[in-house]
Amino acid sequence: MLSGLMLTIGSLLFIILLFIVYFSKQRFLSIRNKIYRYMLVVEIVLIISEIIASFVVYFGFNDIINLIVYRLHWSTGIIWFSLLYYYSLVFLDNLKANNLMEIVVKNKRTKVMTIIFIACFILYFFVPFERLDGLNISYIPGAASYFVLSFCAFVVFMIATYTLRNAKDAPLRKKVSIWLMIVELAIILGLQLTFPYVAFSAIGAAVQMFFLYFNIENPDLKIISELEMVKEQTERSNKAKSDFLSNMSHEIRSPMNAIVGLSESLLNDPNFDEESARTDIKHISSAGNSLLDIINNILDISKIESGKETLDLKEYSIGNIAMELASIIEARIGDRPIKLIMDVDTNIPSKLYGDSTKLFQILLNILTNSVKYTEVGKIKLTITGDVLGDKVNLHFKVADTGYGIKKEDYDKLFEKFSRLDTATKNEIEGTGLGLVITKKYVDLMGGKIWFESEWEVGTTFFVDVTQKIVSMEKLGVITEPQKNDKELDYLDCTGKRALIVDDNKLNIKVAKRLLESYKFDIDTSSSGKNCIYKVKEGTNYDIIFLDHMMPEMDGIEVLHVLKKLDGYKIPPIVALTANAITGMKEMYLKEGFDEYLSKPINVPELNKIIEKYFGN
Repeated sequence: MLSGLMLTIGSLLFIILLFIVYFSKQRFLSIRNKIYRYMLVVEIVLIISEIIASFVVYFGFNDIINLIVYRLHWSTGIIWFSLLYYYSLVFLDNLKANNLMEIVVKNKRTKVMTIIFIACFILYFFVPFERLDGLNISYIPGAASYFVLSFCAFVVFMIATYTLRNAKDAPLRKKVSIWLMIVELAIILGLQLTFPYVAFSAIGAAVQMFFLYFNIENPDLKIISELEMVKEQTERSNKAKSDFLSNMSHEIRSPMNAIVGLSESLLNDPNFDEESARTDIKHISSAGNSLLDIINNILDISKIESGKETLDLKEYSIGNIAMELASIIEARIGDRPIKLIMDVDTNIPSKLYGDSTKLFQILLNILTNSVKYTEVGKIKLTITGDVLGDKVNLHFKVADTGYGIKKEDYDKLFEKFSRLDTATKNEIEGTGLGLVITKKYVDLMGGKIWFESEWEVGTTFFVDVTQKIVSMEKLGVITEPQKNDKELDYLDCTGKRALIVDDNKLNIKVAKRLLESYKFDIDTSSSGKNCIYKVKEGTNYDIIFLDHMMPEMDGIEVLHVLKKLDGYKIPPIVALTANAITGMKEMYLKEGFDEYLSKPINVPELNKIIEKYFGN
C-alpha cells in the first residue's frame, strides 16, 4: 500500500503545482480552457478521494463509510473522462461556445454521448463493490471499478473513432496530440488491469493533465505561436515590400529613361527638326503621365490605409464618366489592334448622387488593367442599372480578350504589392496597386467586386454599387467622346496681371511658360513674405497662383494674411501645389483658396480656371 500511496501523493503534489501555475498564468479563457479547468478540479478530487479511501480502508473504518468514499472516488473517474471527450471535440474542431452546456447540446452526436454519460453515471451506483480488505488493498475492488474502467475505455475508443472519421482536415499537430493522448490512456488502463495493487488510474490522469498543459494549454505556447505567425507575416510583408521597391525601381526608371533620354537628345541634336521634336515631346508627355499615375497610386494606397479616405458626394452623370473613360482608354490603346466597345444602358437616370471621382477611378483602374493585359481583340465596358425607389443599382462589366488569370493567381489579384506571373514574364508596366485601390474604393462605397477569368481566353470584372437618384430623366444615348488631340483655344488675357508664388525657380518657369499662352502680364515671387509685400505695395493682380510648401511662410499662412488685409483688392487665389493626395483639394478650398491646381500642372484644368475667371 505504501508504495502505491507514495505515487498517488506525488501525483497530488504535482497536480496542485500545475493548478497553481495554470491559474496564475492563464490569460485566455475559451471554452477549451474552461473545460480544462474543470478537469483539473475533478483530477484533484480524484486523487484526494483515492488517498482518503486507502486510509479509510486500511484503518478499518465502517464498511458504509468505506463504500461512500470509494463510490465518490470512482465516480470522479466517470466525470473526468466525460470532460475529456468534450475537450477532445472542442480541440479538434475549434468549437466556440460560452459554456459547457452549449457544447453538450451542440449537435446530435454530443447529445447522444451526453445521454450515455449520464446513464452510465447513474447505473454505476447500482453496480456493487467487493468487501474491501485493509490488509490487502486492491485498487480494482470489484464489478463497480471494472464498470468504470470499461466506461473509460469506451470514451477513449469514441475519441479515437471521432478523430479517424471527423478530423481528417484538422492540423497534423492536433491529430498527433490526440493520438498520443489515446496511446497514453490505453497504456494506463492496461497497467491498472495488470497490476491492481498499484494506483495507476489516478497517476495516469495526472500525467494526462500535464501532457495537455505542456502540449496545448500552456499560454506561452499560444504566445509563441502568435509570435511565429507575426514573424511569418513580417517576413512575407518584408519580401512583398522588397519586391514592390524592386518593381517600383523598374516602373519609375522606365518613364524617367524616356523623359531624360529624349530631353538629352533634343538638347544635343545639332540638326533640330520640329516634326521629330514634337513626336519626342509627345513621348516625353506620355512618359510623364505614366510616372504621375505611379505616384498617384502610391499616394492613394497610403491615404486609404491611413483610414483618412472618405466619400466626396456630389451630383454627376454616368454618361460623362463613360465618355471621359472612353477618351482616356482610346488614347492608351493607341495603334494596337484592340477595339473599345462602350455599351451604356439608355434607361439609367441621367443625374445621380455619389462619389463620381472614386467611381471613375474604379472603372479607370479596371479598364487600364485590361489594356495592359490585352494584346489583340476587344475590351468592352457594359453599364446597366436597376432602379429601386430613389436609388439605382449600377452594374459595371469590363470584359477583355487578354491573357486571362491562372487559378493559382486568383488570391493575388487584390493583394497589395503583388503582381501576377503574367505581368512579370511579359514585362507589363504597373505598380500592382491599381486593383488593391479599386477593391478598397468599392468597399468604401458599400459595393462589391468580383471577376471571372480563363487562362489565354480573357477576364471579366464585375462591379456593383448603389447610388442615389437626383433626376429620373433617362440618360439616353451618350455622344461619342471628343478626341483630346486637338489644341486648346487659349483666351487672350492681354492686360490681365498674374502673380506666380513659388520657392522653386524651375516651377516658376514652367508655370510662367504655360501662362504666357494666355498673354498674361506675369509677375513672380520666390517667397510668401515677398508675395505679401507686393500686394501691400499696391500692385494689383487679377489672379495669384500660390504654392503651399515654402520656407518661412507657407502658402496657407500667406493666404490667411492676404484675406485679412483691409482696403486691398484680393483677386482669386489658386493653390498651386504638389500636395496631391486624395482629399487635399477639399482641404485647400476649406482653408479659403478659390481654386486648386496640382503639380505637375494639368493644362486642361488650368484652362478651365482661366475660362472661369476671364471667359467674359
